Amino acid sequence: MTDKTSVTKVLEDKIADYKRFAFILLALSVFLFIGLIIPNEGVSQNSLLVLIGLSVSSLAFSALFHKKAMKFQEQLYSED
Repeated sequence: MTDKTSVTKVLEDKIADYKRFAFILLALSVFLFIGLIIPNEGVSQNSLLVLIGLSVSSLAFSALFHKKAMKFQEQLYSED
């Protein structure tokens, strides 16, 4: 019985971690996007492209981590 509870605890921890990672990356992408829309004089085109790339990649990783969390949550529900 303790083996099942330890597996359940591990899955719950993974779900919480992946949801936390997804939320942090989502917040990071919001801040990067705000940096894009605030007008700055003398900012090069390359730095704007870097901000766009970082914002999109953090959104993509956020979606990936959320998807992994949902996969582990389905695994947890199927065990019960």
